[in-house]
Order: sequence, then structure tokens, then C-alpha cells
Amino acid sequence: MRSATQTIISSMLVTGLLAAPLFAQEKSEGRLIAEAAFANLAGSERGWIDQGGFTNFGGDAFAVMDYDEDLKLSLSEFLVFDTGMRAVAEEADRLDNHDTAMRIVFAFWDRDGDGFVSKSEHTRSLSYDFQRADINDDARLDLEEFTTGFTLMVALRAAINPAPVD
Repeated sequence: MRSATQTIISSMLVTGLLAAPLFAQEKSEGRLIAEAAFANLAGSERGWIDQGGFTNFGGDAFAVMDYDEDLKLSLSEFLVFDTGMRAVAEEADRLDNHDTAMRIVFAFWDRDGDGFVSKSEHTRSLSYDFQRADINDDARLDLEEFTTGFTLMVALRAAINPAPVD
């Protein structure tokens, strides 16, 4: 049985998919989806989230991804999970890039290399991702830190809209 938070996460992802084509062009769709994800995290109304809220949201996301409820994520379960960026990638004709970015994040989070991301690996990875994104080391992520530092968001945004190479 899914919790209310897990249902909200699922709804948020579907909403992100449906709303992606409607975003204004001033900011990239990837950036706007990352901002929408941040806005749905507990505490974001304060302008920042703490590690506890980030980890709790990650735990709920893990439960949503873990379709067979075996407390580990297979690559196929991970690839099905959509942050809302899949539609943007498809529209930009970068779906292969999107899937490659998801595979890379999965490989980083699969710390023991067994082909699965366990619940503890996921929690540990989110903790490291939080610390990596916390540029000013204040134990909080503001919107800018989240959108430019959270590994999954960074990887997907780079895959969809890679920076030009000089």
C-alpha cells in the first residue's frame, strides 16, 4: 500500500510530464522541472530544505520506484522512474542521452556493483548527493543548490541540454 506522500510523488511526476511543454522559454524545461521538484519537498516553502526532508522525500521516491517491493531497485525499475524530464528529452530528441544519464546515476548509486540499488545504498547516495550540493556547507539546500548540485537533476539536465563545446 502506497503512502500519501508516495501518491503525491507519483502525481507530481505525472504533472511534470504533462506540464513540460507548457513552460515558458526564458528558462529551460529541465530547470523548471527541477524547480517544481524542489517546490514539492517538505520545507521548501522556507526557501530551503534540510537533509532530513531531502532523505524522507528520497525514501518515498524509493518506495515508488520499488515496484516489486523487494527493498532494492533494479536498473529497469530505476529507468521507469520519471522525474518529468523524459518528455523534455524526447521532445529535444535526446531520449538516448536521458537514459544514459539515468544509467550513470544508477551505477554511482549501486555502490557494491551488484546490479541493484539497495535501500541503504539509496539512502547513503542521497546523503552524499545532499552534501555535494550544499555548496555553502550550511546543512541546507536552497533552490539554486538543489537545481545545480543534486546529482540526478544535474545529470538529466546536462543530458537534455548539453553545454556547447568550444
